[in-house]
Amino acid sequence: MDKLLIKKADGTTEVFKEEKLRNSLKRSGATDKQIEEVVSHVTAEIHTDVTSDEVFKHAFEVLNKIGGSVAAKYSLRRAISQLGPSGFPFEQFMSRVFNELGYRSHSGVIVNGKCAEHEIDVVAENDQEVIFMELKFHNNFGLKSDMKVALYVQARHNDLKKNNFGHYADAGKKSEFWLVTNTKFTSNSIKYAKCAGLKMIGWSYPSKGNLQEIIESSGLQPITCLTTLTTDEKSYFLNKNIVLCKTLQEKEHLLIEAGLDKNRVENTLTEIKGLSDLG
Repeated sequence: MDKLLIKKADGTTEVFKEEKLRNSLKRSGATDKQIEEVVSHVTAEIHTDVTSDEVFKHAFEVLNKIGGSVAAKYSLRRAISQLGPSGFPFEQFMSRVFNELGYRSHSGVIVNGKCAEHEIDVVAENDQEVIFMELKFHNNFGLKSDMKVALYVQARHNDLKKNNFGHYADAGKKSEFWLVTNTKFTSNSIKYAKCAGLKMIGWSYPSKGNLQEIIESSGLQPITCLTTLTTDEKSYFLNKNIVLCKTLQEKEHLLIEAGLDKNRVENTLTEIKGLSDLG
């Protein structure tokens, strides 16, 4: 097919790459047959100036019909962006992710710096290290964390460092401060962070150890990825501080309390099990 340009969420354009679509489908656990079916449908439907969101919707629609739980995993990035509108559910989710990775993790922790006390979105520690995380959550993929954000976070980092990271440094552990976003960073903020020694984690930045890889390595999925729940039902659970599919699997009564009938409860649990099996 001729080269087609697609519009990204940040307003820029790029050439549609079939291989990129194939890789994302494969990463979601789709079989070779499913991948071919999705790619065939998408390449037949898209046209120049189509948006990346439309490409996703075409792929998701087909995958949802043929792939069941694979469609839910394919939508992980969008599911994370739906942990809003506030950033609190995202904080909870990230805390649970690091718990699953073997850390003792808490959200909304007050830590004393030299000049002020700071509320840290997530603090995760194990026997070797303590990670302080400033989270920047966005519903819109096109929004990026810029240099002003990086400067602000680095200032907090420096104040904490001057106080030896409060009581967390008493055990002599390695300490790190991360700026984490579910979207992207501007090129200037990346340049500054590299120079200043600030670790930044975006959805696909850096190429190794990015947010997508961290979440996938935990094996956890947010409830917002489930195709068997309505938008209102997802909001109901988020308002009750329930962010994980795993929680619904372990506490089936929560689905019943939300008003799902027996058949829908079974369908939701089947989807969650399928996600778990995909890893």
